[in-house]
Parts: sequence; C-alpha cells; structure tokens
Amino acid sequence: MRFSILAGALAVLLAPTVALAFDDPRSLVDAIYQPYLNGQQQTDLDQFYSERLKQLFVEQADTGMTVDAYAPGSPAASTAASFNPFIDADHGLLLEVTISEPLIVGNKALVTVGFHNFDQPTLLSLSLVKEGDGWKVDDVTSTGGEANWMLSWLLQYDPWGT
Repeated sequence: MRFSILAGALAVLLAPTVALAFDDPRSLVDAIYQPYLNGQQQTDLDQFYSERLKQLFVEQADTGMTVDAYAPGSPAASTAASFNPFIDADHGLLLEVTISEPLIVGNKALVTVGFHNFDQPTLLSLSLVKEGDGWKVDDVTSTGGEANWMLSWLLQYDPWGT
C-alpha cells in the first residue's frame, strides 16, 4: 500500500508538464485568469496560444523587435517576456474581473474580459480558435484602456518605427 502511494506521488512529480486541452472556450479563459484572481501571476502564457500566434511570436523574435516596444503609450523597448497581453501590462493586481459568455461560431469564439489592473480599467477581447488539442487564444485586442491595440498586429508591424 505504501509503495503504491509513493509510486503514485513520484509519478505525478516526474510527469512532464504538458499544455492543457480545453474543451470549451470558457474553461480556457477561466484557466488564463484564475491565478490572477488568487493574487498570483500566470507563469506559462505559451500554453494558451494558438499555433498561428506562436508563429507570430517566433517571427517577431527573429526581427529583434520586442513586444514591449509596442506596449500602449511606450515606444521604448524592454523585454518581450515582461508584457502580458492578458492583463495589458507587465504586472497585475486584477480587481472586479468579469468574463463574458463565449460567442461561438464554428471553430472560432470571442470572449470579452473586463477588469481593473491596479486602478487602470481594462477591456480585452480574446479571439479563440479550436485546434486539434482544444481551444487556444488566436489574438488579443485591447479596446478599453489608454491605447487600443491588437496583439497580432503588434507582433507583425512596427507602429512607432523603432
């Protein structure tokens, strides 16, 4: 009995971490925002991205431009890893988080998320796509903050010519 408990615990600890498969859009968005509701930060954003969005990050990294160079209100570059499109900032203290019910059309869905990050009101639209391993984020659009932006556009173009 003790051996089976020990073996089970060891298997869990040694199991490789794999991206989770989300069967519905709401469970994906809930998983993205759950750590913030508990005062924590999301550590692995890549697991939520679609293959198309991952490819845009790769292509953007090859150009040497950083996503932060495009962060709203800041043409100054810093590390791309610090900008989190799901909170429209580098750091988050999310309050009053509201997640809409998904609007689903075929293998695509749209979910809006509203919150206050510290005292900054934010409204994001998450465009989702169903891939072979479940629902993934295909784009993020900010329309309720100081500046409007679309993640895929920021990854493809240099809006300030930096």
